[in-house]
Amino acid sequence: MQIKLLGLPLLAVGLIASTGSTSHAQMLKDIVEAAPKEEPAPMPHIDPDNPFVLPEKQDEGTNIWRTPREQRSDIPPGPIDIQRYTLQFEPVGVKTFFQLPIARTPEDLVAGEVDVAIFGAPQGAFPHSAGSAWAPAEVRHTRDYGSYGPPSFPLGFIEYETLMAPFTVLNAVDYGDTGFNPINYARTLEEIRKTTREVAQTGAIPFVVGGDHSIPNATFRGIVDVYGRNNVAFVHFDAHLDRSAGKLGGFYHSGSFMTLAVQEGLVRGDRVIQVGMNSYAFGADLYDEVLAEGGWVYHIHEIDRDGLDAIFEEIYETLSDTDLVYVSFDIDTFDMSYAPGTGSSTPNGMTPRELMPHLRKFAATKTIVGFDIVEFNPFYDNKGQQTARLVRRTMLQFLTGIAMKKAGMDPNYIHPRVSGRP
Repeated sequence: MQIKLLGLPLLAVGLIASTGSTSHAQMLKDIVEAAPKEEPAPMPHIDPDNPFVLPEKQDEGTNIWRTPREQRSDIPPGPIDIQRYTLQFEPVGVKTFFQLPIARTPEDLVAGEVDVAIFGAPQGAFPHSAGSAWAPAEVRHTRDYGSYGPPSFPLGFIEYETLMAPFTVLNAVDYGDTGFNPINYARTLEEIRKTTREVAQTGAIPFVVGGDHSIPNATFRGIVDVYGRNNVAFVHFDAHLDRSAGKLGGFYHSGSFMTLAVQEGLVRGDRVIQVGMNSYAFGADLYDEVLAEGGWVYHIHEIDRDGLDAIFEEIYETLSDTDLVYVSFDIDTFDMSYAPGTGSSTPNGMTPRELMPHLRKFAATKTIVGFDIVEFNPFYDNKGQQTARLVRRTMLQFLTGIAMKKAGMDPNYIHPRVSGRP
C-alpha cells in the first residue's frame, strides 16, 4: 500500500511505524531517493549572462530614494542659516556640521562663494561597517565643546595650536546627505559620485563624512571627473592596506577603491601614498603589488623608527611636482583606545597628539581638492561619543589647514601664546 505525501510516493506511515526498524533518517533518505531529479533553480539575483549584475525590479519606488525634492523658487540662491539665535550653544538648535549654514544646490554654492561643502555619505557595505550609515547624523549631533555663536564668530570653533577659527576665513556649508539605497550600495555610490562632482564643479572642496571605506570608489571618481585623470594624488591614512578587488565576489568594497583607481588609470601608482598601516589582515604579496605599481606604504613600524617628521618630509618630496591632492582618512588610523567607534579598530594605531599637527600642516601645504573621513561606526562608540568627537576634531585639523592655505599663512605657524617662550 502507498500514499502520497507532498506529491511523493511514501510507504504508509503505519507500516513504517510497525516495522520498528526504519529510522527517521532512513525515511528521509527514502523520500530523497524517490523524489524527481531536476536541475536546481538559479538564485533569483543571478543573471546567467552576467552573474555580477543584480537585475532590478523597476516600479514607481525604484528611484524615489534619489529623486530630488522640488525646491522653492522664491528663495534666492546662497547658503541659508537655519538657526534661530545669534549666540547659540551647541545643545540648542537644528543640527548641521559645525552649526554651519546649509546649501541645497550648486547654485547656492556659487552664490555663496563656498570654499568647502561638507556632506554626509551614508553607506555601510560590510557587516562590520553597517552602522557607518549613521555616522553623518552622529557627527552633526556630537557633544563637544565648540561654537558659542555662529561658526564665523571669534568664539566659534578654534583650532588648538594655531588658535585659528577656520570658519572666519572659509566660506563653508553643510550640503546635506547623499541619497541612500540600503539594498544596492552600488547605486548609492553612483549618487555619491554625482554629488561629489557637482560640488567640485563649482570650485568648492567636497568634504565627505562617510560611511564606510567603499566611499572613495565614488568620491575619487567624482574628483577625477572634474580635475582629470592622473592630475590628483591620492593620500590614504588607515590602519589597513585596503588593497585588492573582487573580494568575496563583490566589486565595490572597502578594499577595492585604490586598486580599481590605479587599474583604471585614474591615478598613477607612484602618486598613491598610504600612511599608518598596522593590521594583520594583509600579507607581503599585497604590499609587493602596491610597490610594483610605484606606490608608497608607510607601516607603523617605519613611522615609529623614523618619526613622523621624516615620513612627511618624504611625502612632500614625493609630491613635489603634484599640488592637487585627494585625502581619504579612515578613523581607525588612530589606536582603538582613542577611536573605539569603528568596526575594524586596532590596538597599535597612531595617537591624535602625534598625527594631528601633521594633518593640519599637510592641508596648509598642498591643495586639497577632495576629502573623506570614513569608518566611524556610532554603534561601537561609547556613551561619551569619544570617536564622534575625534572625527570632528580630525575634520577641524584639515579645515584649519585649508583655511591657512587660503589666507596665505606659513604651514608651520603656531600661535605664540601656545608655543611659549623661545
